[in-house]
Amino acid sequence: MDLTKIAENSDLLITIQTNYESLRKSEKKVADYVLNHHEEIIHLTISELASKVSVSEPTIIRFCKKLGLSGYQNMKIQLAQIKKKPLAIIHEQIDTNDTIKEVANKVITSHIIALNETLKQLDFDTLSQVIKILTNSKSIDFYGLGGSGTVAIDVENKFLRTGLNTHAYVDSHIQLMRTSLLNQEDTIVIFSNTGNTKHFINLLEIAKKRKVSSILITSSPVSSLAKLADYVLSAKAKEIRYKKEPSSSRIAMMSIMDIVVTYVALIKQEQYIENIYLTREALSKDKLNND
Repeated sequence: MDLTKIAENSDLLITIQTNYESLRKSEKKVADYVLNHHEEIIHLTISELASKVSVSEPTIIRFCKKLGLSGYQNMKIQLAQIKKKPLAIIHEQIDTNDTIKEVANKVITSHIIALNETLKQLDFDTLSQVIKILTNSKSIDFYGLGGSGTVAIDVENKFLRTGLNTHAYVDSHIQLMRTSLLNQEDTIVIFSNTGNTKHFINLLEIAKKRKVSSILITSSPVSSLAKLADYVLSAKAKEIRYKKEPSSSRIAMMSIMDIVVTYVALIKQEQYIENIYLTREALSKDKLNND
């Protein structure tokens, strides 16, 4: 199974899935129809689709623009390029009758597709700017809530050996208080799957007043938070039924930060290597019988 080819052929449908929550109610009606009838739409005019979905033609045009498409015809062309077999694999949902092997295959495949999609659409210019901002910051705070909070903690752990001054905060009140005390020499990195959390909207407004640099890692690059953050890096993922937490999105977000911390380590090689030895020595003293 060529998962890279699957990802390439399904990009538009995954883009719709990842940006779904940022769409208006009428645009979600279009999204639902496209996801469930992508083969049919190839043969429909824009007026025919508008009639079937009970929305206006401008709504469909607006929906296409939000996906980064030039218009309805462009969407039809992309849908026509999607192959039937890969789609079946991507849109497989976990079923109560699935065996453990089938569940494992679907879960792991969804993660692999998420990573392929994330790599494919990474904005390397933005990534380069993010790395420059982080390496020159007096302090870096990683913020996340719920499942995204685990990403913030994991990323802080990865950054420990770089020598940068980093902290992870997963309590909303602490995040607000902390941001109110930062300034233009500091940077905050927010992990938010939906990109529409009210708490982080308030937090980014505080950051702007304090002239704090802000970086958003999200699965929804067209969202309220994306409009407020200074830099946005997008993680692409389609979650499957029975996964209550967006685990594929979390893995994609962590992978983006793995790229960042690896490149930072290359920039700060001497200090990074020294810190590896120091941390290994400290950890070795904490083990019993070298286990």
